[in-house]
Amino acid sequence: MNPKDIGLIDNRNEKLWNDLNKTHSVDIIMLDYPSYAIDSVDDKATIVIPENDIDIDSFTHELLHLLIRRKEQYFGSSLEMFVRGNEILTQIFTDELIEHFANCIDHIKMLPIYLELGFEKKKFISDYDVNKCTKSEIQQIKNNYKIRGKHNGEAIEFYIAKYISIKSDPKQHINYPKSLAELKTIDSKLFGILEKCIAEWKEMSLESKNFGDANYRTISFDLYQSLSDWTENKTFK
Repeated sequence: MNPKDIGLIDNRNEKLWNDLNKTHSVDIIMLDYPSYAIDSVDDKATIVIPENDIDIDSFTHELLHLLIRRKEQYFGSSLEMFVRGNEILTQIFTDELIEHFANCIDHIKMLPIYLELGFEKKKFISDYDVNKCTKSEIQQIKNNYKIRGKHNGEAIEFYIAKYISIKSDPKQHINYPKSLAELKTIDSKLFGILEKCIAEWKEMSLESKNFGDANYRTISFDLYQSLSDWTENKTFK
């Protein structure tokens, strides 16, 4: 299927599409599926387009995920490799959280490129107007974070998921500064670890290949090591 023929390519994303096709074989399939999606292995990629939903904004979003892979950025896979060797962190970083965290990490790097191409911020994600961290969700974390002296792994997982959702959300809702302050109050050490990770990721160049520069491996390892240190002398349920 040629994306040009169905309205998925215009002057904004044509160069991106052509450049990606120089290094990848990109298949496009239309399915009865709830959303746009991409799966890539090595130099092959498949983009899923929901039936009756021709949306150049969503299509470009998936192309940018592939661009991150082409630039050899594999934060999620690297983090997964590290945490799977730690029994406690494996309980916190479930498959769902790793997938969510990795997706959000990608979005942080993708959004500036998306805007530079000429696309609208409000069309970057389909749930743009959804508040990613509500007052009730913060209260839920507070109520369950620590029970009878033991840290609740599920609540910590939810804490991290809410944090990264805020940090990667293109629409910075009015309540987010307060929500972040609340998360910091709940666990200032964990909050600081996550803040450092995101600051380093934002600062990192997608282009740099210089030895010694920050890269996805060093940042994900630092996150893992800091989290591992954070779990010491704590009991979990």
